[in-house]
Amino acid sequence: TKALEVGLSPREICDKYHALHADIYEWFGIQFDNFGRTSTPKQTQIAQGIFTSLMDKQLLFKDDMEQLYDDVAKKFLADRFVEGTCPKCKYEDARGDQCDACGSLLNPTDLLKPRSKLSGTTPRIATTQHCFLNLPEISERL
Repeated sequence: TKALEVGLSPREICDKYHALHADIYEWFGIQFDNFGRTSTPKQTQIAQGIFTSLMDKQLLFKDDMEQLYDDVAKKFLADRFVEGTCPKCKYEDARGDQCDACGSLLNPTDLLKPRSKLSGTTPRIATTQHCFLNLPEISERL
C-alpha cells in the first residue's frame, strides 16, 4: 500500500526501509548476526522448504474463498485495497478490514458499495483458491 501511495515499486520501498532500519539499528548500537531480507535467495529457499515440507506431510489444504476482484487493475484485492460503506453503522469510508467509525471488524465482501483503492471502480466478487495450514491436525503439538 505504501509503495503505491508514494509511487515506488515494492522493491524500491523495501530498499528504502531496509536502509532506514539498518541506519536506526546502527545508531542505537544494535547488532544482528544476520540482518537479512525476505527477497534474498536464501530466504526464498527457506520459505519454499517450509512450504514443501508442510505439503509433503499433508499439513496444508486448499480451499476456495470469495474475494473482491478489480477488473480494471486485473487483481484480487487485499482488504487494505478496498473501501466502502460499513454494513453496521453506514460509515461511508470503512476499510476492507475494519470500520474506524464503529470499530467493527469487517470482511471486504461485506462492505456496501465497495470501491477499489487501485482503480476507484466497483470490484466484483470472484472465487480464488488459497492454501491453509491444517491447524486441527497440529493443535496437540502446539
